[in-house]
Amino acid sequence: MTVTKNLFGQMPSGENVNSYTLSNGNMSVKIIEFGARISKLIYDGVSVVCGFDTMDGYLKDGDYHGSIVGRYANRIFEGKFKIDDKEYSVSNNEKGRYHLHGGYCGFSGKLWTYEDSKEESSYSSLTLKYISVDGEEGYPGTLTVHVTYTLTKDNALSISYSAVSDKDTIINLTNHSYFSLSGVGNTILDHKLKMYCDDYIPVDEKLIPFGNYAEVSGTPFDFRKEKTIGRDIEAEDPQLKTGGGYDHCFVRDKGENKKKPELIASITSPVTGIKMDILTTEGGIQMYTGNFMTAENPFFERYPQMKNQAVALECNRIPDSPNHEAFPSCIFRAGEEYTQTTIYSFNK
Repeated sequence: MTVTKNLFGQMPSGENVNSYTLSNGNMSVKIIEFGARISKLIYDGVSVVCGFDTMDGYLKDGDYHGSIVGRYANRIFEGKFKIDDKEYSVSNNEKGRYHLHGGYCGFSGKLWTYEDSKEESSYSSLTLKYISVDGEEGYPGTLTVHVTYTLTKDNALSISYSAVSDKDTIINLTNHSYFSLSGVGNTILDHKLKMYCDDYIPVDEKLIPFGNYAEVSGTPFDFRKEKTIGRDIEAEDPQLKTGGGYDHCFVRDKGENKKKPELIASITSPVTGIKMDILTTEGGIQMYTGNFMTAENPFFERYPQMKNQAVALECNRIPDSPNHEAFPSCIFRAGEEYTQTTIYSFNK
């Protein structure tokens, strides 16, 4: 099990951006300091995560490829929320109407710093750190974040998060990788997906939750029995019309977190036979089927972007949860530790 460091590129300011490749011989994952991103993931010779080979590619990217997003992943209506009786306003970076993935320059656009790495017989790991200062994008409190990527000898990639603020704040972190288990450049509509979720979160035309849970039973959102992603994606369902496909948070146990990672989804490519199991402590998983993946920036400088080319499966808390009493709280008090662990486990 190895960790290899290389120079990946430079920030516009001239700061160096390093990459770190974790490898076990059959699987490798490259992580770059810019956005603490998964830049490339290869399993059994197949490149299964969309990304870019240069910093220019990531600087042009507006879709958060491979990045850690925060301080709050997903959307906050009108960029407003309350902690106790005090209202806060964060940047409305999405169409000037709501807050998305941490703002104009959230964690995905920051240069993270190297903290630690390990090479052991059964795993290799990398820890990166970012300090989000009080008031950044409007959030209260200076938040210190650590993210540890761990690759095991049995082809599992674990992402462990920890964060502590010196003021009461809201926290919701995730990794925004886009997967194609048939290899980058193919479709995910034929991928077979099973999700261990009884509910999903309906959204309005701005993709903001109404504030309620909806049962998946009897709807195109029912993946409790394995089916292809594309089977119902064009069904006459107003929620699918709103998102242009799936762009919804699926929920188990009403969004309550687990003490240890538990299986929440499994996805398989019929082309390569690669299967990915997703285990997480989180109660929600956002599925986005690349409905607007049409940017001119090609993946790895040779694969044109296309609709439904990849799927994001983001383990996190329910969107806009600070504004809905029905959803579990994402408020963390000063000194209280936020933690999350999500595991992507590969096999054939």
